[in-house]
Amino acid sequence: SVIQDGVKTLNKHHGGERSFPTLNRTGAHMLGFFREPRAHVFSQFLHCKYNPYHTKRNYKGFQRTTKDEAGDAKDFEAWLDHFLNPSFHIVKHKSSQKNNTVWNCYLPYNMQARYMTSHCRTTIQCHEGTERDVLEPSLVDAIANLEKLEWFGITEYYKESLCLLFYHNKGVLPPMCQCNNPNVSTNLQHLSHRIHPHDVKRLDLRTKRKIDQLTRIDSLLYRHAKDILEARLLELERVTKKKVLCH
Repeated sequence: SVIQDGVKTLNKHHGGERSFPTLNRTGAHMLGFFREPRAHVFSQFLHCKYNPYHTKRNYKGFQRTTKDEAGDAKDFEAWLDHFLNPSFHIVKHKSSQKNNTVWNCYLPYNMQARYMTSHCRTTIQCHEGTERDVLEPSLVDAIANLEKLEWFGITEYYKESLCLLFYHNKGVLPPMCQCNNPNVSTNLQHLSHRIHPHDVKRLDLRTKRKIDQLTRIDSLLYRHAKDILEARLLELERVTKKKVLCH
């Protein structure tokens, strides 16, 4: 969504989804987006379960029961358990090794920190991991690279993040960025990938703790990114004398 809403409007830039070390070069505009890790991992699973690219394929071992909240919760926990198996590790040819497969989809282990530290060269490599990656990347390296980004946003502050991007690039705030302005339509995109509405908060505590095991580095990276973003939004309000943080 952020590519449609923000990046493509800035100097006709089309964006690219790769890791920081791969794209970091002279003249490149380094932008990023981060998400609360529990919601991020649940969204990854639902994409694997419901996106037509994956539903048309019969992946052995990928559990699909009913297409409802109860079925999603059950299938999601089974998916998490697969990656939490002590024998799981990243291998080059995942499809040929049952215990290490990612079913041609996402590797949920600290995906955001991996994107900030991995030398993966394609979107598929970055999603699925490469044999050179580690399941728990260096938090120090991930934070250092995050702080080198020209701009980054957070899903939980989606509109506010775009306001920072517009101001950074244009020097002005668009009307949508002013709180309590009912006459302005945001017209922001939301790409659902044909996934029905869902809420990670409705999962049981056991499942949430399993997500936490897979995202220990991501959780710390996200907390750091959120602190920086909130500080930048407060500074934006001070400079523009506009109310931007609406919640």
